[in-house]
Amino acid sequence: MTNVIKLTLSLLIVFGLTVGTGYSLDINGTTGKITGKVIDSKDKAPLIGATIKVDGTNLGAISDDNGDYTILNVDVGVYKVTASYIGYDPQSISDVKVSADLTTQVNFSLKVTGSGIVTDEIEIVGKRNAISPDQSGKIIGQEFIDNSGLRGIENIASTTAGVVQDERGNDINVRGGRTNETAVIIDGVLTTNPLDGTSTSFVSNSVLEELSVLTGGFSAEYGNVLSGVINVTTKGGTDKYSGSFEVITDEFLSNNVSQGYNVYNMSLGGPLIPSKKLSRFINFYAGFERDWSLVNNPSWISDQLELSNNVLPNYRLGRWSGNAKLNFDLQEVNKDLPVQLKFGTSHAYTDRLGWIQSYMLFNSSRNPLIEEDSYQYYGKINHQVNSKMFYEVQFNYFDAKYEEGDPEFRDDFYSYADPNKVTGLPPGNNAIGFDEYNLFAKYNRVRNYYENSNTSYWSTNLNLTTQVKKNEIKFGGEYKYHTIRYIDVRPNGLYQVRNDSYEQQLAAFNGGIGLANYFGYGPTNKDGLVGVTEVDDGVDGAKHPIIAALYLQDKVEFKDFTLNAGIRWDYLDANSWRVKDLANIAGPDGVLGPEDFLDDSDPTSSFSPRLGLSFPVTNNTVFHAQYGKFTQLPQLEYLYNGRENLEYWVNSAGFSGSFGNPNLEPEKTTSYEIGVKQQIGDRMSMDLTAYYKETEDLIGIKKYPQLPNQIQVYENQDYGTIRGLDLAIDLRRTNRLALNIALGIAFASGTGSDPNSASTAAWLGERQPKLTSPLDFDQRYTGVLNADYRFGKVGSDLPKGFWGDVLSQFGVNLLYSFNSGRPYSLKSNAVDPFASTGSGATLLSPINGVYGPWDNRLDLKIDKTFSFWKVDLNAYFYIINLFDSELVNDVWASSGLPGSTGYLNSEAGKNTILSFNNPSGAVPTTSEEYVRRYNLRSMDIGNYGPPRQYRLGLRLNF
Repeated sequence: MTNVIKLTLSLLIVFGLTVGTGYSLDINGTTGKITGKVIDSKDKAPLIGATIKVDGTNLGAISDDNGDYTILNVDVGVYKVTASYIGYDPQSISDVKVSADLTTQVNFSLKVTGSGIVTDEIEIVGKRNAISPDQSGKIIGQEFIDNSGLRGIENIASTTAGVVQDERGNDINVRGGRTNETAVIIDGVLTTNPLDGTSTSFVSNSVLEELSVLTGGFSAEYGNVLSGVINVTTKGGTDKYSGSFEVITDEFLSNNVSQGYNVYNMSLGGPLIPSKKLSRFINFYAGFERDWSLVNNPSWISDQLELSNNVLPNYRLGRWSGNAKLNFDLQEVNKDLPVQLKFGTSHAYTDRLGWIQSYMLFNSSRNPLIEEDSYQYYGKINHQVNSKMFYEVQFNYFDAKYEEGDPEFRDDFYSYADPNKVTGLPPGNNAIGFDEYNLFAKYNRVRNYYENSNTSYWSTNLNLTTQVKKNEIKFGGEYKYHTIRYIDVRPNGLYQVRNDSYEQQLAAFNGGIGLANYFGYGPTNKDGLVGVTEVDDGVDGAKHPIIAALYLQDKVEFKDFTLNAGIRWDYLDANSWRVKDLANIAGPDGVLGPEDFLDDSDPTSSFSPRLGLSFPVTNNTVFHAQYGKFTQLPQLEYLYNGRENLEYWVNSAGFSGSFGNPNLEPEKTTSYEIGVKQQIGDRMSMDLTAYYKETEDLIGIKKYPQLPNQIQVYENQDYGTIRGLDLAIDLRRTNRLALNIALGIAFASGTGSDPNSASTAAWLGERQPKLTSPLDFDQRYTGVLNADYRFGKVGSDLPKGFWGDVLSQFGVNLLYSFNSGRPYSLKSNAVDPFASTGSGATLLSPINGVYGPWDNRLDLKIDKTFSFWKVDLNAYFYIINLFDSELVNDVWASSGLPGSTGYLNSEAGKNTILSFNNPSGAVPTTSEEYVRRYNLRSMDIGNYGPPRQYRLGLRLNF
């Protein structure tokens, strides 16, 4: 233990020195490298001292004694690489594709000048190593993004083997991991909100250059993530202008088909100064997108809900997003200054209305308004020290805001239950009730909830890379300082409280009814309880957690063997007060007070070694294997709680929610995988990978049944095992056809599917899970097939005459996906799930022992490009869910069906039906109307995927 402490302190000192000089970890790679050999075409002898240059850049290398060369620090993109040697004809290879963190091989065979053979430019794709030993996943390029109809980073990434997405297009799970175990990184900036694990950024397809989807074995430079990484590279500026403009809509058909979907985006890039001398010195690329949908997320069941035009009411989405990059290449003005300055920003603002099924008939105008606003900024210095070494110093700033509340009152808390402002609210009541059948909210019922959070951080990063013979060595570190503010309020009781008493702070109200939980925000006084103010001091001031990391890795690449070894260290200081003893939270006197708290939480750290290797078995077969330990720091929302709120619930209330724990440890995964990649001919490859993962210390809920009241706290207590098989088959375009197939078999089991899985058991006083069972996202069999068939622009690919003009640049894209359904726990249908006792239904199967139905979906996109002048106009027609298949996202546990609870078929349900047969009562009711409304309430839109939708698009590229 002493040695561990000494080692940790040593690393902290090293880290402090690196931060003090401005260096720390860039958490992901944003560049790749080009390697190869230069030989004499006749005798195959290596050419020593040949010059290799990447055209359009200042990058290059000189071949060594073996004719080998390495070019580091190459931005993601497509290049032409040229080799030259005195006495030999120069040779160029175009369409060389470079991807983040990967090595692209480009070999040259030069001919002696005057040999009588003229060396033309060779137009082939630069050949990358058959497998990256330390990473499993998929590189998704611009061609796939443009040809498919998919939009959004997660949707595109879901075509990768091992990545599973729910039918609503929301959450993704990578190789059986939880939904919060995937990191989304855009141009080197982590866009995952550390508070709740959601990705805050939206990037328009028009600015996407490449997605690198990593599903396992990612190297030590990738940290604080357990299951998957989506590394996004956006387009950068060049010395030539380019851009696009795109319009997409579904408002060209009848109202009962359109969902009010509209997208507009544009992008532009090129030299900032239109000068031949300065065009490569400073350039930019920027993109902007505006999304507007009358229906945020259409549901297959919407045409059966008796809605006007089959459109879900008051469920809109509005979004503005933008991305921009600005690059300075100082070597263009000073050859002795190989430095690039890179600046970038992204911004996404979303204004949407949430959905509450019980508000659908009479009260959808009160669906909650949700606003999300996020910014990311970065500045990067890239210094090429020499041809074998470079480093990047990066500074980042991240800010994400979230607000949810009533669409009319927002943060005007007193108005939520003010009868002078809420029409129909009886005096003395806190809220308008439900209809006579207790199924749907009456008109103007105000939802009793408001939430506001603001998470920001600044960070400094370094990535140092050096090539020492065959070793590519990387070292780096990271430092992040956060500021977190949060408040949630149940405002309905505040109006009565104000009328009964006067206090300056909302915290005093907690002494009576516990209406708010907050830190970093404080409400204003009674005379103006509108909005919140920032609070930095005191026990409920803003939280400032600190995250740091160091890593070291060595990638050794021989001709027939590649090895990647690394180690990473992650550190978290929650930097907050904590309870002395959770098992006896109220202390000896039975009352939680200041004496029961400590000022500082305990910092935590972890080490994670990684090892990956690959070697050829035959000329066309490569074996690869990986072992790694991965850690992920807890989502920050599980660390904190308002102290006033905690004291109230412990001392004077019953059960309430779950409380944060600043002493949470990192979650851990140990992963093993082996696989074989087979090259089939020149244009097809197959990659088969088997994996096994053990998870431990995942966050779950632990109940403390103590006096005066039981509480439940987040603890590191969940664990599980995941095993599976991924198969990826890729066919490069052959006879007009390109094909990608991703298949997965996985078995994911554990004690909890998310941190709140055991909350219901704690509430009901049931025994919490100790044995593993299938997880909620345990989809055993999944698959995606993408077939793209298209004609070229000119040449023998086209028939002659009229049909040649028609078929020129015409394409058809089919995307077929399937899955075997998700598990659920079958329960008795004798208890109404909409009643207050609905959670007490008898369990009829093992936990998650029954599986939902299979889903099958086919999307179709047809497009044609018209070229004129230097412009390409692409017109396309896109159909989502071509056959209008019923896509089941979830089912009612009491029936196994997505649109019926089964309760009305039970004896209890039949008696309830009869009890409403009272048409002449004081409040008239009928059995028929009860059944009608009950069925409408049961058809939950969240249980279904999308219906068939038609979209028309135009994209102009120049």
